[in-house]
Amino acid sequence: MKHKKIAVIGAGLSGATVTNRLLQAGYQVTIYEKGRATGGRLSSCRIGKDSADLGAPWFEPTTDQFRQWLASRPEIIRWKPAHSNFSGAVLNPKSVYLSGPRQSALIQNLIKGAMIHTDANITSLYTDSFGLRLRRDREKIKSLYDAVIVTTPAPQAAALLKGSPHLHHIAKSTSTTPTWVAVISLKEKSGITPDLLSGQNSTLYRATRDSSKPGKNSWSRKEVWVLEANTEWSERYRDSDHTIVGRALVKAFEILTKQPMEISSIKVHQWLHSHHQPITNEKYLWDQDSNVGVCSDWLYHQGAEGAWLSANALADQILYCTRTNTFSPIQDVVFS
Repeated sequence: MKHKKIAVIGAGLSGATVTNRLLQAGYQVTIYEKGRATGGRLSSCRIGKDSADLGAPWFEPTTDQFRQWLASRPEIIRWKPAHSNFSGAVLNPKSVYLSGPRQSALIQNLIKGAMIHTDANITSLYTDSFGLRLRRDREKIKSLYDAVIVTTPAPQAAALLKGSPHLHHIAKSTSTTPTWVAVISLKEKSGITPDLLSGQNSTLYRATRDSSKPGKNSWSRKEVWVLEANTEWSERYRDSDHTIVGRALVKAFEILTKQPMEISSIKVHQWLHSHHQPITNEKYLWDQDSNVGVCSDWLYHQGAEGAWLSANALADQILYCTRTNTFSPIQDVVFS
């Protein structure tokens, strides 16, 4: 039981959480991540000589389960950013959780002990007489797995789940919308009082002073803001050039704050599958015939909390399968 080999596709919070649960239970876990680094929607980026959270800026739990887990994690910090709406009205400070010194630190700590392959674009899963295998682009990966867990956004998952028709249908039928983000480093302090601005706007959804987060201690002492476009604007400009998008987000920020921004560095990123419209109330998906599972925030609960809840529910299922001996063990094979 201690030697089950599991492949996890995707190294965001879902993938990291299910990996951590399985590692603790004695499984051998290999993570395949399409990007150059782990983190998914908790990724960080370089901005000049500093770093900033490029994806989800914090955690705002709604369930006791998630709140208690966050409180138990050594890298999690509480933050109460001063908050105003886009019209300048002062709002009650938010009380949120975040990972220090950056959001991606949580992912890195959760997956310690797993074998990790980045820049690994897994394009298909298939089964032969020995077990489950993966293809990376056109290359067949020699490793065999007792189970494969898919944690990617729905459109990417659909391409991997063609061998499980029910799972494939759910993934293919789930629609997504993008989010544009611009991270800016200012040459001078802005003088803006709140650390968080949000509300109704034709372009922006939220602006967060990332450099004010606890433990950031900007190396260059510069002020760093993360500007997030709203869903409607992001969808309208889905296919736009990054440079044009960056200028538009900065301009919207300047109009809201009534001051020009002297920018030393800017990074623009599109989260192509930022939000999902779930078509199922299931916490996770599991094909017992093929031992292929799915956990993600595109199932019954969105966001980081949904990713975490889904991963734990699937981990419970896999551990149950082990206890009931549902998995058929892979055979040892020697490759030339």
